[in-house]
Amino acid sequence: MLSACGSDHIIRFNLAQQQPNMVTEPSYQGRSHFFLWGMWQKKNYNLINACQATGINAIESHWTFYDSLMGGLTMGIYAPESYSIYCN
Repeated sequence: MLSACGSDHIIRFNLAQQQPNMVTEPSYQGRSHFFLWGMWQKKNYNLINACQATGINAIESHWTFYDSLMGGLTMGIYAPESYSIYCN
């Protein structure tokens, strides 16, 4: 239960440069709240408001210690997931 950490990382970059502009600190962070193991649920993010002028560089979803702990204690009835949005 305590080692159940994981992440997804999506990078979008300018194909003319062929190299992503890696930003170390996220511009926006949040947490999605799912119930019943997240089955039949989806979360739509309003990315237009996150990086209005500069555009999105990367999106990352991950399970922190808190997310894994809460999912384990409730046996998946409550399953939060954290996310980070990186702007250019």
